[in-house]
Amino acid sequence: MKFKNNVLDKLVQTEAVANRIQLQVNRGMSQGEILDSIEKLKESIDDIRDMISSENDDFERQFAGQ
Repeated sequence: MKFKNNVLDKLVQTEAVANRIQLQVNRGMSQGEILDSIEKLKESIDDIRDMISSENDDFERQFAGQ
């Protein structure tokens, strides 16, 4: 259950970054600020991908001996 909560928390953070990008675009903020936010979004997505792929490995290891 802890894993699920961690992923859900990371998804909430990722959604917040996406909303920030939308706000920045709507307000016509500088390209540099928007690109910085996009990089943060990419990093967050990569973090989620890593969390999910490591959880699958842990699950497989748990039942490999059976």
